[in-house]
Amino acid sequence: MGKVRVLMLMLPLLFLFSTSQANLTGELEFKPEKEIINKYEKVCFYLVNNSDKVVYLPSSAPWAVFEDEDFDKIVFSPIAAQQIIKLQPDQERKWCWDLKDFEGEIVPSGDYSIRLTVFRNGERVFLTSKVKVKPGVAEATKKDDK
Repeated sequence: MGKVRVLMLMLPLLFLFSTSQANLTGELEFKPEKEIINKYEKVCFYLVNNSDKVVYLPSSAPWAVFEDEDFDKIVFSPIAAQQIIKLQPDQERKWCWDLKDFEGEIVPSGDYSIRLTVFRNGERVFLTSKVKVKPGVAEATKKDDK
């Protein structure tokens, strides 16, 4: 994928993911199935609506992966249908990331933040989960050889 095309895909995402995160502890649960992932695995994460209100998702995959906690360096965000999805109370939704970036390359080992956008009571809310990608076997061997 060309750099111009990647930039064109990222600009709307930067707007979508550009406000501060709200604290809805207990009402909305957003977390990965595993916090530490081996390289070449995929990480799945889910949102559970524990509240008594409907939550709206702005697309079928309203999440993005960042390599920093300030959300300045976006690594990946899936192409998704731009449709409003209702998440009723006590419902959950699951997504998976194959650890690839916009160029289709496996990301380096390290810490990543997954940020999810939801709308609750008419307000945009960001939820964040963190994952750690461990080095793969070949990568760990190279480090040991140095």
